Amino acid sequence: MKCSMCGSNIERPLELYNGRWCCPSCKKDIFPDVDTEFAITPRNRELFVRSEEYYFKWLTSTEESKSTRFKYLDKAVSLCYESAFEYHPSALMRLGYYYERGYADFNTSSAERWRVAYFYYKALLFNTHKGVNAEGGEERFADDLTQIKLQCGEYMQGLLRDIPQELLQKTSFDGYESFDKLRKSVADKITDLGGDAEDLGDVQTRSLADMSSMAYATLRACVDEERAPVFAIFKLQRYECQKLFLESEDGFSVVGNVGRDMVIKIAAAFDDKEIDGRFKDFKSSNALVDYVNDDCPESGVYVCFINWLGGHKYLKKRDRANIVVCLEDNSHAAIKKLIRAGKYNNCVFYDDDFYKFDEGRKGLSKKEVDRFVREVCEEE
Repeated sequence: MKCSMCGSNIERPLELYNGRWCCPSCKKDIFPDVDTEFAITPRNRELFVRSEEYYFKWLTSTEESKSTRFKYLDKAVSLCYESAFEYHPSALMRLGYYYERGYADFNTSSAERWRVAYFYYKALLFNTHKGVNAEGGEERFADDLTQIKLQCGEYMQGLLRDIPQELLQKTSFDGYESFDKLRKSVADKITDLGGDAEDLGDVQTRSLADMSSMAYATLRACVDEERAPVFAIFKLQRYECQKLFLESEDGFSVVGNVGRDMVIKIAAAFDDKEIDGRFKDFKSSNALVDYVNDDCPESGVYVCFINWLGGHKYLKKRDRANIVVCLEDNSHAAIKKLIRAGKYNNCVFYDDDFYKFDEGRKGLSKKEVDRFVREVCEEE
C-alpha cells in the first residue's frame, strides 16, 4: 500500500493498541475514514478471495481437529488484513466483522474489539465516495459499494443493540452526546442509502467478562515468533488470578515462561485507580505460584508484564532497556499513571505502539517512551 500522507510504499502499516493504523515512515494515522478512497485491484481482490476461501474452510471443517480449524481461521484473518491494508471495501467490512466476533486481535477485551469494529463499519457506512477506484483510476462499482455500506449499517445496528458496559459508562462516544443520537444517525444514513433501518428498542448491555481469559490469551501470545506483546496491565479478582497462573490449557503454562525475558509484576488493588502498597517483581515460577496460592488478596490485584520473548520487529535492545527504565522509574510511576487513566484490561501494547514515537535518530529514548505513556493516558 501507499501512505496517503507521505507517499511512502508500505509493506504493512503499524497496528496500534487501539486498532488504528499508522505509517511506519511518517508515523501519521492512515486508518480508513469517511473520506478514504477505496480501491479494488487484481492483488487485493485475490487476497480477499483467498481469505474468504479459508474462512469457508474454517466454517465447514467441523470434523477436523481444533488446531487445524483455527489455522484456517488465522489464515483467513491474515489475508483479510493484507487486502484491507490496500483499502478493499469488502475486506475492510469483513475485518470489522472479525473484530466484532472476536476472531481478530483475540487478546484484547471485547469492549476494545467492539470499538474497533465500529470504526471499520463507520468508515464504510458514512463514506463520502459513491464508487470504488478500479484499474485506470476510474470510480466504479457504485451499486456494489452501496450494498457494502448497507451491510455495514446492519452490522452497526447489531453493535448498537449490544453495547459493552465499559463503553456505556462514558458520557459520550465518537463525538455523539449519547448512544441514542448515534443510533439515530446510523438509521438516518441507512434510510438515505435506500435501506430499511431497524427499530433497535432498548440497548442490551454486556456483563463484564472474566478477565483471566483475555490475560491468558495475551500472555500465551508472548511466545509468538512473529509479533509478540511487549506490555499490558490487567486488574484481576483473586479467583481470576489463580485461574490465570495455576491452570493451563493445551499444554501451555503461563508460569512456565516467567523469567528474565518475561517479568510479571503484581500489586494489591486498592480501588479502580490505585494500587495498595508496591509492585512485586516475579522472575521465577515458584515465587509466583507461592504468591498466588498464599498471598493474593481478596481485594484483587493489578498484574502487568514486560515481555521480550517471541518476535520484536521494531525494538532493539537499547529501545527495550529504555522502555523498562521508563516503566519502572520512581516506584513504577508510569504504570501507576496508566492505571489511573484506566488503561488496563483493554490495552495490549506491541512494538508498533512504541515505534510510533521513535523519531528515528538513535533509537527509542526514555523521553519518547514518556511521551508514549502520556499520550496513551490522555486518549479518550
